[in-house]
This record gives sequence, C-alpha cells and structure tokens, in this order.
Amino acid sequence: MERKRTLLFPIVDFQEINLGKDVFLTPYYLGKKHNLEVRIVYPLSENNNHLPAEYRGVELIPLPFKSNYSSFSFKGEWYFLYYILRHARETDVLMRFHFSVQTGLIGLIYKMLNPNGVFYIKGDGYGLFTSLFRKENSLLMKAKNFLIRKAMHFTCGLADLISVETPSLFDYLRTELPARMNDKVVLMLNGFDEEYCRELQIKRRSLPEKENIMLAVGRIGAPDKNNEQLLYALEKTDLKDWKVVFVGPVENRTHDFRQTIDEFYKRNPHLTEKVLFPGAVYDKKELWEWYNRAKVFVHTSPKESFGIVLSEAFYFDNYILSTSVGIASYLINFGYGELVNHNDVEGLASKLQEVIDGKTDLEERLSSRTMDNDAFTLKKEIDKLGNLFPKTAK
Repeated sequence: MERKRTLLFPIVDFQEINLGKDVFLTPYYLGKKHNLEVRIVYPLSENNNHLPAEYRGVELIPLPFKSNYSSFSFKGEWYFLYYILRHARETDVLMRFHFSVQTGLIGLIYKMLNPNGVFYIKGDGYGLFTSLFRKENSLLMKAKNFLIRKAMHFTCGLADLISVETPSLFDYLRTELPARMNDKVVLMLNGFDEEYCRELQIKRRSLPEKENIMLAVGRIGAPDKNNEQLLYALEKTDLKDWKVVFVGPVENRTHDFRQTIDEFYKRNPHLTEKVLFPGAVYDKKELWEWYNRAKVFVHTSPKESFGIVLSEAFYFDNYILSTSVGIASYLINFGYGELVNHNDVEGLASKLQEVIDGKTDLEERLSSRTMDNDAFTLKKEIDKLGNLFPKTAK
C-alpha cells in the first residue's frame, strides 16, 4: 500500500481559538485537496494542554519543549529545528507562517535533508520584511534593511511556493523579489470556512430577514482594535430602533476597558439596552449567527494583517464600515461598504446615521455588489495554489 503523503506545520503559539483561523484552516484545506496526512506541531503550554489529539482529521502534536523566550524569536523556536532534523525525510510538504530568520533556517534544514519536498511559506505582511515598509534615512536602518532584504531573498529562494493574503503585499513582493521568483508568489486570501458552516447547518439570512444590528467582533478594548472610535461615534448617533453589539472578550491586560464601558453608560444611560457587550463567543455557530443576524459590520482597527472578521462579515452579507486595513479596501471595492478614517469619530457617526436613516440603501447596494460572497471561500482560495505535486500529476 502506497504511503500517504504528509504535510507538517510547526507553529510556535497554537491555542483553541486558532482552530477557526487560517493557521489551522490553511493546512486543513490543503490536506483535503491533496489527500495529505496533516500534522500540526506546537510547544505544549498551559494555554493548549487541553487540545484534542485530532481535530477534523488533523493530527495535533504537542512538543514537550519549553522556552522562556518570546514567540517568533530564534531562541523561542529552537525545538522545531530538532523536530525537523528527525522528520524532514518523511515530510512531503513543510508549511511555515511568516517570513522570518527562523523560517529560513527551518526551510534550509528541510531542503538539505529532503530536496524533493515542498516548502510552502504563507506570509501575512509581518515578520522578515515588515521593516522594509518603513522609510528610514539613518545609515544604521538602511544597513539593517539591506540585511533583512538579503535574508528575505534567501528564504524565498528556498521556498517552492509562497502565498500572501492581501493585494498590496502581493504587488510589493512581486516587485521586491528577483523576477525569477515571481512565478512562485500567489495571492491567496483567507476565505471563509464554508464547509464547517454547512456542517453547523447555518442558513444565511437574506437582508429582509436580518435584524437592525451593527456588529463589532474582536478583543474588545485592545489597543489594536480602537473600539473607542465606535463608542464615541455612537454618542453622536441616533440609533432609533437599531442595536450595536460588541462580541469578544473585554480587554483587561493593558487597561480595564470595562471601566470605559461603564463611563460610556453613565454618560448615555439611554443606550444601556442598545449597546451590548455579550462577551467572548468561542462557539463558532453562535459567533456566525451574530454575523447572520447583523446588517452592518464596523471595524475600526488602526492596523491589521488581513482581518478574518472582515471575510466573515462579507460572507454573511454585512455592510462593512472599516478603516483601510487588511482586506477591507479589497472587499469594499465590490460595492457593499465604505471606508472610514482612523479616529474620525464624526465621519463614522455620519456613516452610521446614513444607514440608520435609510440614506444608504442597503438593498440597492447589496444587489449591485460585483462579487458574490460564495466566490470568497477557503476551498476556492486554496485552489489558487495549484498542484503541489505537478511532477506526479496525471
């Protein structure tokens, strides 16, 4: 009996919440397409010691290595080098997230031990070449960026396939890399997990079936979510029969956002039943039903690599009001949403009011959207990577 090909994905920080994100879904859908035995390996910690040994057919392998160093540093990922040394020859596809020195070193060891193996890098805009976006004039920064560029070229040269998740990063990488590497770079968005949605038997609501709900999803109050902009905008908005729901855990690490919420309610007691904070929702069916019920999705982050919540909002026909981060501009360009400026409270309040008052006709805008949400699924996005094993294709 012929051995089943394997895909190995080492990731330094893997938790239960990742089971619904691209760090799990990309290797999962690759495995489905190519009939691969998929293994995700990660360091065991108190945050993931309850994970099952298998999830949706993917083997989850905790490694007994520990490190006091931060994630995505060489000293924080040394255990993967040992694991690759032991398992490189039996691994047909090695997948890594992010461009980094560690990714380059792991890829080098893998290709030395298994030159016929497929080395795939999924980049999100952070990591090795992030600093190249900064316009620094100092000699030190120029020298540092030169070394980073060389390391990036080396890492990309090792890879058989590279995907990035936003059009701007795709254009940048195709320009930055030598022309001989362009063919290995693919634009692959983080599409929606339609298969799991069907398993959960979620039926998408039409716009008339939806409720007058505006939705925000994420770590509520985290600095990189800027939920204050929406809260302040709501103070300048007449919600009428609409509600605004912030779904996600309320931040208390850098500051206690609950205090900000309490102060908001004190200033606006009439909004206590209209602006709601149900807390963290980890059950996917419950979370997606919030999107399904909502008509509008509001995203005020100052920065974002992709923004999976935006793809979920698009799939469930939410009118997207978002800052120009991640995939927002790409999705809004299809005609169902508007960009808002970062920290522009007045501008956001105006757009919210136009939706509430019907000046923004959601029915008309949805009917004229130029891309169907069914076109934006993970299965179709994975197809963009093509055949990982063209030499054996019949």
